[in-house]
Amino acid sequence: MSDEKKNAPRLSGILILVILFGAILLIGDLTRRMGEARRLEQDLVILQTEVVELALKNAALATQVAEATSEASIRSWAHSDARMIEPGERLVVPIAPEGAVQLPAATPTPHAPPPSNLDVWLALLFGG
Repeated sequence: MSDEKKNAPRLSGILILVILFGAILLIGDLTRRMGEARRLEQDLVILQTEVVELALKNAALATQVAEATSEASIRSWAHSDARMIEPGERLVVPIAPEGAVQLPAATPTPHAPPPSNLDVWLALLFGG
């Protein structure tokens, strides 16, 4: 009987340690899952915001496409840029008269390259 009494408290102590270890693992897993759920909720809010932004951009682009393909827009582009004419119209392209002097196109003057860091430090230190 004395052997049975010695094994009984030891067995219950081991059982308590196993239960405690299992509870720690269970709490750790629960914490990990809650953190992942929070991250997924944050990702959901971010993605919903992006979806709204893209929907607004899509609507703006659809409006631009509708304006660009409208009859008035096409007609305006054809007259101004493509120099197309409608039946009954006459295309007039102004040209310079003979002997007229054309002004040369202005050429931009190149800027001096920025000073190197060494030049800047020398100027700061020695006043050059």
